[in-house]
Amino acid sequence: MNLFGTDGIRGEVDLRPCGTRQAIEALEDERRLTPSLAWLAGQAIARTLDREGAEVVIGWDNRPGNPALVQAVLDAFRTAGWAVVPLGECATPLVHHMVLERQATAGVMVTASHNPVEDSGLKVFDEAGRKSTPSLEVLLTRTMLDLAQEDHDLLHLSNEDAASLAPLVQPHQVHAAWLDVRMRDLSAMFPETAGALLHESNAPLLLDLSRGSAIEWFPAWLEANGLNVDEVSHAATALNRGCGAGELSPGRRWTWSEASGEDHLLLRRVRPAPEGTLLAAALDGDGDRCLLLVAEADGPAVVDGDAMALRLLEAAATDRTWTVAASIESDLALSSRAAAMPHVCEVMETAVGDRWLSVALALASTLPLPAVVGVEDSGHLVLPSRDREGWSLVGDGAASLVAVLLAGLGRKGAVRQAGGWKRRTSIAPSDRSRWTGGGPLAEAVLTAVQATLPEAMDVRSGGLEAEPNLLLVQGRLGEARFSLGVRNSGTQAKTSLSARTDDPALAPRLEALLDAVDATLRPALTPS
Repeated sequence: MNLFGTDGIRGEVDLRPCGTRQAIEALEDERRLTPSLAWLAGQAIARTLDREGAEVVIGWDNRPGNPALVQAVLDAFRTAGWAVVPLGECATPLVHHMVLERQATAGVMVTASHNPVEDSGLKVFDEAGRKSTPSLEVLLTRTMLDLAQEDHDLLHLSNEDAASLAPLVQPHQVHAAWLDVRMRDLSAMFPETAGALLHESNAPLLLDLSRGSAIEWFPAWLEANGLNVDEVSHAATALNRGCGAGELSPGRRWTWSEASGEDHLLLRRVRPAPEGTLLAAALDGDGDRCLLLVAEADGPAVVDGDAMALRLLEAAATDRTWTVAASIESDLALSSRAAAMPHVCEVMETAVGDRWLSVALALASTLPLPAVVGVEDSGHLVLPSRDREGWSLVGDGAASLVAVLLAGLGRKGAVRQAGGWKRRTSIAPSDRSRWTGGGPLAEAVLTAVQATLPEAMDVRSGGLEAEPNLLLVQGRLGEARFSLGVRNSGTQAKTSLSARTDDPALAPRLEALLDAVDATLRPALTPS
């Protein structure tokens, strides 16, 4: 059993007092996240990672339920005898940075990333600033379950104590100073613009920070570095509500008229511009990923992580050899193009989740001048960052925007989509316990592949150690590669289906495959 999903624990916040056993049941059965559950998680981390002089760094984003959850986590660590460093409202990558900067034992970010503001969650970092892995999460889950069987007086968690949430650092100043250092390194990695943040347009670059903490410092930082921006999400009524990268999907396009009628603040603000003009950048609520909008002939289109990574690799310094990691949902054409570049030595495929990009790139990041790019099409870009001991790997939406501008993506006509075809659908709601990646349902999926693509060659199926419920089917149709993935969502009650090919002409065939697999699985996975 593992209470953690793809990227930590997440659920809809419920601030009603409850016991620890009820807190576990609420998360498991109803996806409700309570202060008691947050306390259990904090206690489990403290007991599992305890050492002499243990210290934890804790950050959070601006969600109405977070003060109570943060207080519960703070109380859990203080009760366990740990030193606690509250960062205040900040971006997730700053927790990574401060763990390394302070040589802390662990870090916790209280957030649900791009999820609605009514949700929240916990992301856990170890002493190396790495996000938790399933092996650690299983240990934490076991400890939480054991703790839940004991009697704990948690009534005091309902007493709000604003003073306990006062940050010990100035998070916005710290993040800005960190990005100053990173910009110098990124300029050497991607020397296309000689260190300038270029944006070839008569209009400012629209900036949508999802009404997150970056509003407090990032627009001013960009302006100070010569980029004219116009931040739009300050007009949103809440974090992630009608704004941010979480509301944008890879592959989406609109006409100018359609965009003006959307509920999304950023889309309503874009104006017609010459084709190829970079229009806007959007971060998600906790600031660890970035997507862009570019002007096409008829309207704006999303520039996803794959297209951003392609530009980084095309503009990358050739005095070093690059290693690339892309998730199983990235464009197959990206890996094909990257593998053909003379300065790229290795291209790897990983499970979904930016933590797996860091795992895959760990060895290459130990070089004196690490040359690595990790990418998910959702806008996660994992890049090297200097720390006390050398280099670490982190996904930071602000740094991602800086990197692609240094790589020349702000030049008119510089955006090139990776060039393949991909589509994701989902079965929701889904009883995820029925999909394991194996057994009769997996056999039924393989039968659907054979029936829909009878001429497919070199077909192989399997999974990834990091994602035990994944069924990944790969093969060739003529000279083109194709891939089908079926996996449970780690954060929602749905099962995701994804199809990819590096030849867009095969899109109708892969669409038919998705329809066939959906028809096979939906009756079996839909709760009765």
